[in-house]
Amino acid sequence: MSARDEIAFLVGSESRVAILRALRKHPHRPSELGTECSCARETAQRTVSAFVERGWAEKETEDGRYALTAAGDMVADGYEEFEATVAVADRFSVLLANVGSVVADLDPVVLRRLHGTAATSDNPHAPINRFLTVTGSEYVDEFRGITPIVSRIFNEAAERIIGPESSVQLVIDERVFETSASEYPDDLARAYELDQFQLFVSPRRLEFGLMLVDGHAYLAAYDEQGNLIASVDGTDEEFVDWAERTYARYRTDSYTPSVGDETNGETAKNPFEPDGA
Repeated sequence: MSARDEIAFLVGSESRVAILRALRKHPHRPSELGTECSCARETAQRTVSAFVERGWAEKETEDGRYALTAAGDMVADGYEEFEATVAVADRFSVLLANVGSVVADLDPVVLRRLHGTAATSDNPHAPINRFLTVTGSEYVDEFRGITPIVSRIFNEAAERIIGPESSVQLVIDERVFETSASEYPDDLARAYELDQFQLFVSPRRLEFGLMLVDGHAYLAAYDEQGNLIASVDGTDEEFVDWAERTYARYRTDSYTPSVGDETNGETAKNPFEPDGA
């Protein structure tokens, strides 16, 4: 049989999966499996016999109990991992569908340990509220972010937590840089005035949001209209390490803009100078 056939056999019956899990814990007789897995003894017997044929189980001659072989343990472990991965994909489907390929190297096991939020018809602002909760209202030591949008909410949240001693780095793409200069010139000017602030511009369009605030990592997904629709966040060490590596990669690939870059090289009025300057 092919691997596909073996998978179809296992998942074709809930009792087979239940029996595999029971045998993974410790050896059982068919009658014990029937009771524990809520199936007939005959069903349990047929199943363990099928497991034996596939090399997944063997009969312990002394007391008639069946136990998983090394191959059976591998199948059980692989099934649990596959089921958990599918559960993660379902739980974070909105996020995963809207952050592009950036999560390709993020272990699904890590996602299971994080706080996930998604916009719903009943609570469309849930991701925004979560963002504001994560940023908080107290000054932070270090703030690093990647954002694919221009947002007044983002700017105001950042202003609340950036103090005189805060270290701030922000990566945006060229489209966002141009929009910031035209729609929020005062915010951009104030940012440039901060000695501890560094702005970087990515030459490639960004598809996700990422924030690192004093050891707390936050990943955000946006729809085509730039609305925040889903996020995951937490202080899990592996997730924070992934966020650190991801931020470093995008920051390295970005450049430091200078005043006038947002005009794409065209002669234009300096947005940081007052009228009549």
